[in-house]
Formats: sequence, structure tokens, C-alpha cells
Amino acid sequence: MTQQSEGKCPFGFGAEDGEKPDTTNYTHAAIAPAMSRDKLPELLKENVTPGEDGLRTGRCLCNAISFKIKTPAEKVFANHDEESRRWTGGVALTVMVRATNTAFSGWGHIVQYAGSDRNRHCFCRLCGTSLFVRHVSPEAMDGMISLSVGCFDNHEGLKLTADTYVDRKPEFYGFEGERRGLTGAEVEAMYAPRPAAE
Repeated sequence: MTQQSEGKCPFGFGAEDGEKPDTTNYTHAAIAPAMSRDKLPELLKENVTPGEDGLRTGRCLCNAISFKIKTPAEKVFANHDEESRRWTGGVALTVMVRATNTAFSGWGHIVQYAGSDRNRHCFCRLCGTSLFVRHVSPEAMDGMISLSVGCFDNHEGLKLTADTYVDRKPEFYGFEGERRGLTGAEVEAMYAPRPAAE
């Protein structure tokens, strides 16, 4: 994908009269070419109600998009890298699950931005809520999503399990308690391609 033109809003705000905005990095999630059916969540017609079926549920700010997680999801990651902080406006608190273990209503309102060759940042096209990151590489991560904990209806039972990119965390904030901390180099090593078996 090409880089977004500097200084141009992808939705057209601030563009000169008659000038078409550059939307090359923005795509409609429902037609994302890399998202095959075997990696899609279950798609629902009706909104998900809070706590539906006794599952963890969530939604965007305007309620156009709602979701539920069909498997236990308790481990929260605090992501301190620049990409995550810019996406959320602060530390990104996420829960990672397989997309097929979720169900979404309002999927057609989701827009994704290619923040890197590994991640697609997905948000509501109406209210702008940062919903989840869709991981597309390496192959082992393809089909996984990291849901924003701030979108959850209930935070009971969640546990802050690990900090990622601890060496890139700004000094002005921090979380109490002890947990695993991963540096940028350690995270990058996890993403690195595995050597082929002989």
C-alpha cells in the first residue's frame, strides 16, 4: 500500500474544493482482501446486549457496532509502543483473541487503517472508536485480533498480565503491581520468521 499523503485527511476535511482525499491506507473491513471467511468473526444482524449469553460484550461509542467474545478472555496487555499510543491516545489496553471466537453486529461500519505491514487498526466509521487491531503477519498471528478493553461493557475478572514495549513507555505514567514486561526487541523477536525445519 502507498503511504497516505502528508497533511490530508482521508475523509476529506480540510481538502481544497474539488480535491479528492487520499484514502489509500483506508479500506472497508468487510471487503478487506486479506480477511478470508475462515478468519472472520460471526456476523450478527441484531445488536449485542450487555452481558448477552453470559459472555463478555462490548461496543463503540455510538453503539453502531457491538460484539461478544465466545471464549474466556481475561488477560490484558498494556501496549506502550508509539503506534499503539497514537491509535488510542494513550496506553493501549487490549485482550487478544481469535477473530472466529467473536461475534460482531454492525460489521459494515468498521473501517481499517494499515498502520504497518503486520497490523490493521479497525475503528467505527461513525464515531471513531478504536475497536481492535487485526493482526495479519506473521502467519501464526493471522486471524488474531486485539480488542480494546475500553470498549467492554464489564471489566470484572480482567487481569493486567503483561506490558509490551516497556522500553518505549513514557515516564509520566505507570501501573502498580508486578507482571511480565517485554521490551521492543523481545516483541520483535516473537514476530520474526521461524527458520525452516531441515
